[in-house]
Amino acid sequence: MLLRELLDDAALALEVLARGDLDREVRWVHSIEVADPGEFLRGGEVVLTTGAWQQLGQAPAAWVAEVAAAGAIAIGFGRLTPADEPPADLVEAAAARGLTCFVVPVAVPFVQLAEAFVAARRIEWEAPLRRQLEHHGAMVAALRAERGVDSVLRVLRRRLGIEVAVVAGTTTHGPVPDGGCPVTLIGEGLADASLVLPRPLADLDVDVQAAVSSAMPFLALELERERAVRATEQRYAWEVVEWIATGVSTAAVTARLELLGVPLDRTLRCLVARGTTPDAAAALAPYLLVERSDDIVCLVDADVSRADLGGYVGVGQAATASELRVSLLQARHAADALVARGVEGWLTHEELASPAVLLAAQDPAVLQALARTVLGGVLDSDRDRGTELVASLRAFLDGGGRWQETADALHVHINTLRHRMKRVEELTGRSLASTADRVDLFLALRALP
Repeated sequence: MLLRELLDDAALALEVLARGDLDREVRWVHSIEVADPGEFLRGGEVVLTTGAWQQLGQAPAAWVAEVAAAGAIAIGFGRLTPADEPPADLVEAAAARGLTCFVVPVAVPFVQLAEAFVAARRIEWEAPLRRQLEHHGAMVAALRAERGVDSVLRVLRRRLGIEVAVVAGTTTHGPVPDGGCPVTLIGEGLADASLVLPRPLADLDVDVQAAVSSAMPFLALELERERAVRATEQRYAWEVVEWIATGVSTAAVTARLELLGVPLDRTLRCLVARGTTPDAAAALAPYLLVERSDDIVCLVDADVSRADLGGYVGVGQAATASELRVSLLQARHAADALVARGVEGWLTHEELASPAVLLAAQDPAVLQALARTVLGGVLDSDRDRGTELVASLRAFLDGGGRWQETADALHVHINTLRHRMKRVEELTGRSLASTADRVDLFLALRALP
């Protein structure tokens, strides 16, 4: 409350005799009748008196000097009778020291001035609380219309007129202000979450601090709720991927997919990614994204565009929601093949159809055992006798079983090639006239280190 506002209160009918700075803030209204008032003042007071201290031998000028030295801003002289006037030297001393001096009518008790001051200050004191209640009401109204951290932030930005953001782990809500100053959000599992302000909270004005204080519990609550929802969705999503992998009934799978918002009328693909992050995989806009062991499993549109996820990405065939098991198995095998070859990128089920790619997905020890089982005698012959049977067999199979062309490529007579192939058949127990045996020999050759 300003001194001017107190003096202008018509109900008090105060008469100003000396004008000091009327725009000074009134700290308190205090009546004093002691001869030495200074020790009872703290500064900023309007001092009320009837002049009783004169009976104690105190001169008005000296009394005013003590009041002024203590930091008071005004002196109010209270009339006991209508004829009472303040001592002239009291008024002169007040004016000389820059204090305001006024007269309080007989009909106005000192307590009425104190009540007027308290009533005015109560409005000021209540204003931040009212604004905080308004902020609180605005947050509640916004969350009734739309749940979420972003909804709270929109209200906060509108009411504050400044940019604010929430950073929670690797997730950011809203643009982070330049040189942002984080304020930690308090809540269950929110050690990594903060509200980011453009300046330190202590440097912002009271209204802004009140708004921030009102918003922070809502932000913490919404973050906790969103994380709980995501955790529940992830659990449901993880379960449905398990169901797809193990062949649980189509009805159960489609019901769960529909619950998770996966469109059942679209053709989908399963995608398995390794060596990357869920955030990177999210760039594919998947309908479902699950971390499952070392895999990130996604359900995506059949026409998904390839993106550099920085890892190994296997893609299964296009399928309806009821036919996803084969797509998932294909995607997993494709990812296995990429990891085994140490080649990052994408591999589709069409590319996976080659037996050579299937072999690449196997454990090297298993492949060596396969090669040894089928070609052991041939390998021993080449090692012990230098017969070049493995190279001849590989050239023969790669050449489509064409004898003369293979002999020419090896720079040997065709009879030499026939002799070598007969020796391979003897050592392996396989017939080159049999397609199945040729496949065994082809795969064994590919399995060689």
